[in-house]
Order: sequence, then structure tokens, then C-alpha cells
Amino acid sequence: MLILPYYHWRLVTIQPYVKRHAGETLCIMLITASSGGSTTLLAPMLREQGKDPLAIGALVGVPAVMALLIRVPGGLLYSRERMRILLVGALSLSALAYVLYPLTPNPGLLVLIGAVYGTGFSISTTVNLASTVDSIGPHEHRGKVMAMYAAGMSFGYAIGGFSSGSAGDAFGYRRAFVLMALICLLGMVPAVAPIEFPAADEAPRPRSSAFRRAQNLGVVLMDPVVTFMVLGAFFLNVFLTQFNTFMPLTLLPLGLTLAEVGFLRGLWSLTNAFGRPFAGAVLSLMDNRRTQNLTLALQAGLLMLFALTLPFALYLPIIVTAAFCRAVCYVANTVVLAEIDPAKVSRGVASGILNAASDLGNIAGPVTGGMIAQAAGLQRFWLIAPPLYLCIYFGLQLSMRKRATSVQAASAAV
Repeated sequence: MLILPYYHWRLVTIQPYVKRHAGETLCIMLITASSGGSTTLLAPMLREQGKDPLAIGALVGVPAVMALLIRVPGGLLYSRERMRILLVGALSLSALAYVLYPLTPNPGLLVLIGAVYGTGFSISTTVNLASTVDSIGPHEHRGKVMAMYAAGMSFGYAIGGFSSGSAGDAFGYRRAFVLMALICLLGMVPAVAPIEFPAADEAPRPRSSAFRRAQNLGVVLMDPVVTFMVLGAFFLNVFLTQFNTFMPLTLLPLGLTLAEVGFLRGLWSLTNAFGRPFAGAVLSLMDNRRTQNLTLALQAGLLMLFALTLPFALYLPIIVTAAFCRAVCYVANTVVLAEIDPAKVSRGVASGILNAASDLGNIAGPVTGGMIAQAAGLQRFWLIAPPLYLCIYFGLQLSMRKRATSVQAASAAV
């Protein structure tokens, strides 16, 4: 009963920001609705075409590879003047890919379509996030604006999961993908809406050379806090994409329908949206590092339960708990973005760094997951992959800590 008063309080606290940032939030919601719906449909469609888990993982990973290559260039293209034309063009590319996906079983053409989709998704999400951060006024609470944006993102994925599974069962893959394209094109409406940006600094930052910008980017990436953010974003998306790709492949042969699989995807995203406001309460008890480590470990343990053959109803609490852990971990991980000094790295490039780490996770999750599933089978996959990646994550954390200690010791000696 305490949940409703809590959400009423949260609504009151973010109400002053709704009007100013509604356009960016609605835009990301429509982008993620179409993207989440397409990922729900893609792996089952490829399975019906007769492709094995290794091929499915590789094809699902193609958009992430392209998105990774485009992230930082897309961030460098960002400006307040070019923002709208970039969003319209990127959304058009994504919508085109959605329409083309179910038209061919040819792997080569599917790779090209995935590259088109990855380009559109990368530019649209990078530019929209950069414009959101750029539009935060000097007296606005960054955390509340970013929480509203993150909630819109999760609601979008929930809408995509619920709608795509039902549409796929009712109308087939081709019409369901067309529906995702239409949802994506609707994102152009808020994309072209006017945004109220704060006044620019009186003394603009001088342009630097490409070499100098690369140096600055390298310095930022070597910062322990940013490295921690990158590791968290990477492994968060490794777990997410393995769930998105291999959960349908595991549960559909057990007798679940595409609508039920879509419901589970939608429930995951809906829990993310409602769970993120509670992240502040968790972070008041633990710092970012402990929160991220604990919630990643809990996600790994819960994903292992998909190795069990369970009734549909028993998957629901697993989904809700794992998604809540992801919601808290996501907030703990992304707060760093708003703290990066724009005098050192532009908002567009900072957004590109965070999204590039996520894209690497989007690649590693389905591609290496496909290798494990091909070798060990889908049931054993869940017993191998999550703990393996968790060990790698903590191993890198330990290595990063030792490196930071050695650098501090060397600095003290000088």
C-alpha cells in the first residue's frame, strides 16, 4: 500500500520537468518501443527459418556492432542545430530495417538489414540522450530529469514487448514488424518539436584538433569512475541481450506462445520503469560501487533459474526480481554521465561513451551466448553463461583496483 503514495510523491517532484522534457522522453519511449518489439520478434523468427543458436546470436549481434561503430561519430555530429535532421534521418533508417527484416531468410541480406537498423538506432539514441542532457537548465535537478528519461525508455521497451508478441501471434511476423516501423516513425513527431535549451556560455570553448579531442577522450576513459561506468554498462547489457535472445528460444519449445514470451519481455521492461524510482532508496544505503556489484550478482543468479523447466506463472517472480535488480543497477551506473565535465568532453561524446559500452555488451551477449548455447545446449547455457560473465566482471574490477593503487603509489613516489 506504500507504493501508490510513493509514486504520487515522485510524480509531484518531477512535475516541474515534465513540460520541458516531455518531447525527449516521448521520443526515446517510441524509439525503444519499436526496438524492443523488433528484438522480441527477431530471434523466434530466425528460429522458424531453421537457423541454429550460433547463427541467431550472430545475426542479433549485427545491429550492435554497427551501433558501436556509429556511437562516437554520431555524438560528434550532434549539435543543437543539427539535432532534428539527425533524428528524422535515423528514425527513417530504423523503420526501413523493420519492414525489410521479415522479407528474406538470406543471411547476407539480414546482415545488411541489421547494419541499417544499428545505424539508425545508434544515431537516434545518442542524439536524443545528448539533447536531453544538453537541455537541462542550471537550476534543474539532473537526477530527476534523467530518471524521467530512463522511465520513458523502460516504458517504451514494455510497450514493445507487450504489443509485438501479441501482434506476432495474431497477424504473423511481417505485419508485426510493420507495426514496429509505424511506432518508430511516430517518434518523428516529438523529434521535431521545439526544445528549450539553456543559454550558451558567453565564452564558447575553442575548437581543438582531432588529435587533442582523442587525447581528452583517452584521459576520460582512463578515469577509474568512468571505467567503472563502462564495465557496468557493458555487463548490464550482456545479461540483458542474453535474456532477450535466448529466453524466447528456451521457452517457446516448452510450449509457451509468442504472446506469453512477449508478456515476459514487457513485464521485464515495466518492472524496470517502476523500479528505477526506488534506486535512490537503495543508493542511500549503499554507494554506487556496492550497489552495482550486488545487483549484477543477483541478476546472474536469477538468470540461472531459466535452466529449470517451470510453469509460466513461476517465471513471473523471477522476471520481476531480476528486472528490479537491473533497474537499480542501471541508475547506479548512469549517474556518472551527468557528472562528466562538458568542458573536457562534449555531451554528445559523453553520451557516445556510455552507449558504446552498452553496444559492446549488446555484441558480446548474443554472439558469445550463441557459441555457448551451440556447444552446451539451451538449458545448460543458463548454468554456464551468467556465472562465467560475473566472474569476468569481478576479475576486471579487481584488476582495475590494483592498477589504480599502483598509479597512486607511483604518483606518491614522485
